[in-house]
Formats: sequence, C-alpha cells, structure tokens
Amino acid sequence: MTENRSHADRLKAIAKEAKARITPLIPEQRWRRWAGGGLVVLVLLSGASLLLRKRSIEAYITADVITITSPIDGVVTAESVNSGDLFQPDQTVIAVKASRDDATEIQDRQIRLHQVKAELNALEGELDTFTGVHLRRLEAQVLIAERNLRDLEAQLTRYNAQVTGYESLSRAGAVSVDKLMEAKAMQESYRQRSANQRQTLDHLRLELAEAQKDPKAKVTSLKHSSRQMEMMDIELLRNLSRRKDLLSRQRELERDLEQAKASAHFNYKPTFPGMVLTSRFSIGDEVTDGSALLTVVNCQDLKVEALFESSKIRGWSIGQPLKVYWPRNRRGSTGRVVSFRGEQGLNGLETSGVAKFRPAHVDRTRVLIAIPQKEQSQLDCRLGERVRVER
Repeated sequence: MTENRSHADRLKAIAKEAKARITPLIPEQRWRRWAGGGLVVLVLLSGASLLLRKRSIEAYITADVITITSPIDGVVTAESVNSGDLFQPDQTVIAVKASRDDATEIQDRQIRLHQVKAELNALEGELDTFTGVHLRRLEAQVLIAERNLRDLEAQLTRYNAQVTGYESLSRAGAVSVDKLMEAKAMQESYRQRSANQRQTLDHLRLELAEAQKDPKAKVTSLKHSSRQMEMMDIELLRNLSRRKDLLSRQRELERDLEQAKASAHFNYKPTFPGMVLTSRFSIGDEVTDGSALLTVVNCQDLKVEALFESSKIRGWSIGQPLKVYWPRNRRGSTGRVVSFRGEQGLNGLETSGVAKFRPAHVDRTRVLIAIPQKEQSQLDCRLGERVRVER
C-alpha cells in the first residue's frame, strides 16, 4: 500500500515538472510590453503606407497601337504569331499573296516585255547588217576620197609649175598674157577643188572613226555627212531611231514589272520587338486593300499612363520629371512627361486600352510619361502592369 502511494507521488512530480517546462518562460508583463510595441510598429507602417499612397497615384504601363493594313487584295499565306504573342525584329509576322487579278496583270506585263525584247533582238540583227554595209561603204568612200585628193593635188602641182614657167616666158615676151592668166585660173581652180576634197576627206574619216567606235550610237551622224544620203542611209537612221524607242520601252516595262511583283506580295517584318494585340485574319482568309490585319505595339516605346486631377498639375510642362515606382520588383525610376490630354482625349486606336481607370467626378488630365530607354528591356512588354507615380 505504501509502495503504491509512493509511485503515485512520483508520477505527480513528473507531471508537474513537464508542466513547468511547457509554461512560457516570458513573464506576463514582458509579453504585454512586446505586444504593445508590435502594435505601435504596425500603426506606423500603416500610416507610412497611407502617406505614400496619398503622395502617389495609380498608373499603368501602356503603349501606342500600330494598325497594320493590307496594301493589296489577296489571301493570307503566313501568320507566325497570335494575339498576345511577342515578336522579334525582322520576323515575318504576317504575309499576304496578291489575288488572281494581280497575277494576271504581272503575266500580261511579262508577255509585253517579252515581245519588246523579241522585236529588239530582231532589230539588232537587222542593224548589224546595215551597220556592216555602212562601215564598208564608208571605208570605200574614204579610199575614193583619198585617191581623188591625190589626183587633184597632182593636177595642182602641174599647174603650179606651169604658172611659174609662163611667168618667166611672159617677161621674155615668149608667152602672151592671156595664156598666163588662163594657167593661173586653172591653178586657182585646182587649189579650191583640192581644199574642198580635203575637207570632204576629213569629214569622211571622222564619220568612219565614230562608226567604228560604236556603229549604233551615232543616230544623227549621217545627217551631217558630206555624202548624199542614199536609201540605205535613211533606213539605217529609221532603225536606229526605232531601236532607241524600243530600249526606252523595255526599261519602262521592266520598271513596271518590278513594281507589280513587289506589290504582288506583302510581308510585314517590323524593325522593332513588339507584341500582337489583335489578329483579325488567319491563313487562307481573303483580305482587301486597306483591311486591318493586325494591331501591334512597340515594346521599345512603352510609357506610363496616369490620371491626375487637373488642379494638381498646374504649372507642369512637357519634360516634367516624375518618379515611377514598380511594386513587382520594388524599384523606382525617373520618367518625363511627354503629353497632356483630357481624360477622354485618347481613344482605343491611340493607346493599348489596358489602362482601366475608375470614373471620377473631378476634372482629370491624362498624362503620358516616357520611360528611360535603358529600362525598356526590363519591362518585358508588361502592358497593363500597375505602377505608382509620385505627384
């Protein structure tokens, strides 16, 4: 009996010791002091947060919308991104192929160009024949002119000697004055004829040199020739003129064909990284000239959009610096005002439409704030992200 009672006393002692270990070691007075201090800290933090919210207003990341329209009638043949997708510079976002009517127009221009080239090739062969004959005739004319000049100069030399002899005999009375005058007249005649023939030879040599350099380049050379034009000369001039017209027509058709081919396909390849907001067509859909294909934003030109009470921003100007705070990563930056407009001044075509401000009964001004370019890449094109702007 005594042994059972002592065992019960030991159990009570162990329970009492365990209860003492579980009981908090912090005195009640100290616990109350710490609770009061925590409450004060919480009140201070709430007041600081409330003060910060009073000094700043809610704003959103936004961007200007770019509407991409089709410049041709056709069918969508490629689309690499959908609404909400990001794209990179020089990426083919959407492609349109021209309709059958445009393809027929290109084919017609190709046929006309082929016809002009065929006519030009035939004319070139005919011109080769004419210019070959023309060159050979010029060479022959030069040889004849050279021979005629030599004959005239020989006659002139003979009459020069005759006049010299007649002058001596006339002083001696052996030859009459009339005979001397007749010899001088013949001398002057051959001198003039030799000079004319030399001039004709010079013209022929010049014409031959030009023809040998480029037989088809001198269209007007025959018009100034000293020779009398023959039927072949007239035909050559006509063909040269026709060749000039055909070459001009060929250049015009080639230019028109290149423009038609360029307009037969439309590939939109932006030069900036961005995001597709809306995509209105899919592969296989038909589009018309002027159809809105996509609306995109430039992710390198994001802005902060905020609404200020108009009375609070009097005296502000373009370039006004404002502090922007980013709750997501707890950082701040300095932006600059780029525009002021009334609350209803911007519509969905001018902004992304992601900034949803609550209606107010006060006059407010929409302020767009440019973000420093070096910070654009850190935003990851987060359109609609909430930020705060310090007043």
